[in-house]
Amino acid sequence: MDKRAPVPLLPMMANHQKQNMRDHLDAVQQVMAGLAAHDFAIMEKGGVRLGFTAEMGQMCQHMGAGAPGFTEAALNFHHTADGIAAAARAKSEPGVITALNATLQTCVGCHAAYKQQVVDRATWEKTAAMKAPHH
Repeated sequence: MDKRAPVPLLPMMANHQKQNMRDHLDAVQQVMAGLAAHDFAIMEKGGVRLGFTAEMGQMCQHMGAGAPGFTEAALNFHHTADGIAAAARAKSEPGVITALNATLQTCVGCHAAYKQQVVDRATWEKTAAMKAPHH
């Protein structure tokens, strides 16, 4: 049986998350295309697409509100991916490859640990409230 932890999401959130995952995969392909062409600008663009932004951080927190550890794993992915763009800016192909490998390891680890669980609003609000910090 599938022992991955559920990530409770409303249907709209689940669809949005899958769209983001497809975009992440497209960005990985962009990095690979840059490597194949020895084009650091393309590598950097792909890396920036995968990297951390404040908006992405908020989205990760929202998506992971009902799944302990998910937000942290998602944020780790984006921070790890920042290394791709940094290595491309430094014009280091080995650095890009190393950073891309580390980033893909976070992908594999997260997909091995978590799965989407589409839930209704009441269930999502309940699970999100349980994870919220209590003061």
